[in-house]
Amino acid sequence: MAAGTFQKNSLGWQIQQLSRRVGEWLERLLSVNQDNRSAPLAVPDGVLWTGFWLLVLALAAWAGWQLYRWLRPYWATYWRNSLWLPAAAEAVSRSTTDWLQQARRAHAQGDDQEACRALYMATLQHLSDRQLISLQASRTDGEYLTLMRTLNLPPPYQVVIQTHERLWFGQVSASPAVYERCWQAYQEIERA
Repeated sequence: MAAGTFQKNSLGWQIQQLSRRVGEWLERLLSVNQDNRSAPLAVPDGVLWTGFWLLVLALAAWAGWQLYRWLRPYWATYWRNSLWLPAAAEAVSRSTTDWLQQARRAHAQGDDQEACRALYMATLQHLSDRQLISLQASRTDGEYLTLMRTLNLPPPYQVVIQTHERLWFGQVSASPAVYERCWQAYQEIERA
């Protein structure tokens, strides 16, 4: 350093000052005379500010933990009943014929959305049986469509996947006409 210039502030100096202030505060706190109990205790602003934010943080963490414990059963039920996560795992354990029978039963009971879902699962199982696309629970309809396009599969595959996507994730409601379109597409898949 040049003569006459010096550093006015540094991290080490600030730590030293903080240590000195805390030491002085503790000394005053512990050396209050028995006769002079009404002497005001000066608490450094930094200590109060830090204590306040630690208390706020502790309360927020406690509230978050309570909310988590309160909502955990609902989240567990939601994820367990979620249709898109276990779809591929469920498809592996069932045959294409099982899915087609479920589609017919659901359609006969008037549940066209479930019938279309069963046709979707039959289509995925059909692709897996032919070893064209392996089933994975993490795949989305969009990923299946991309794989189908790269394999140049005929349009009926895409019709079934896109219909499933619109029914379950869009704002399209199931109807007998939608089911018939899926059924026709699946029939074309079996003929191909």
